[in-house]
Amino acid sequence: MAETGLILKGVGGFYTVLNDRGEEVVCRARGRFRKDGISPVVGDRVEYLNDGEGRYVSEILPRKNLFVRPAVANLDKLIIVASLSAPKPDLLLVDKLIICCEKHKVEPVIVLNKLDEATVGTADGIIAQYGPTGYRVITASAATGECVELIKAEIEDSICCFAGQSAVGKSSLINAIVPQLGLETGGLSRKTERGRHTTRHAQLWHVCGGAVLDTPGFSLLEAEQMEPEELCEYYREMKGKRIGCRFGECLHRSEPDCAVKPLIASGELSKERYERYLTILDELIEKRKHRYD
Repeated sequence: MAETGLILKGVGGFYTVLNDRGEEVVCRARGRFRKDGISPVVGDRVEYLNDGEGRYVSEILPRKNLFVRPAVANLDKLIIVASLSAPKPDLLLVDKLIICCEKHKVEPVIVLNKLDEATVGTADGIIAQYGPTGYRVITASAATGECVELIKAEIEDSICCFAGQSAVGKSSLINAIVPQLGLETGGLSRKTERGRHTTRHAQLWHVCGGAVLDTPGFSLLEAEQMEPEELCEYYREMKGKRIGCRFGECLHRSEPDCAVKPLIASGELSKERYERYLTILDELIEKRKHRYD
C-alpha cells in the first residue's frame, strides 16, 4: 500500500522522505522517472511503496511550482535575506528574487539581517523603498537573536526557502532559529568581502511547524525567461497600470503619457525601485536581441 510524504533531501539517487506519520524514511526513485525525463526534488510530495527489497518513490504528486536552481518544488514563501552592513545590500538581487516570487506565486518575505551592525537610517531607507509593495520586511540579527521569533512565525505551516547574497547570514539565521542544526557558516573573505558558499546541496529542514531550505547565494531568476513587456506585471506597484498608458505595450520607460511614472511623485512607487526596474528591463531587452544569435 502506497504511503505519502515530503522529500527533505536527495543525495546520490536516494531520497529522505518525511511521511505523514512524522517518520523519516529513505527511498530510491523508480527508473521510469529517468525515462520520462523527470526526477523527484526537495519539496516534492510523493507516494512511495515497499517492494520487499526496499522503499521506492512511485509517484510525484502535482506540484504548486518548481524551481531549477536550486532544485526545489512547492515553495510557499521565499525569505529573501539582505545585509544591513557587509556585504552591501544588493537590492537589485532582492528585486529579481521578488519578480521570481510573483511569477511563481510564492510570497516574498524580506529579512534585513545584521541589525546589530547597521548604521543609523540604513534599515529605514530600505523599508521605505518597499513600503508601497505591501511585502513583509523584518529587521533582525542572527548574532543577537533580535526578531528571530518573527521569522519563526513566517515559517509556520509553510515551505520556505532562504535566498540572497553570500555572507548575508542565511545559515546563521537558520542556526538562530533552530540551534541544534548547527549549519556551517562561511562569513566574509577579508580581501574581497565576498562570501564563501557553504551550502553544498539543497536540504529541507522540518522546523517551527513548517520547513525551511538553505540555499547558496545566487539569483533564482537566473534560469527565468520573460519578455520585457511582462516585467511590470511582476511589480505590485505597477501591475494593471498599463491600462492608463497611451500605448498598449508601454514599457514605462520613455513613452509619453505613461501612467506609471507619476506614481513616483505620489509615493506609490519608490524612485529607487523604479530605477532598478529600468536596469532589469534593459537586461531583458538585451537578452531578447541576442536570443537567436
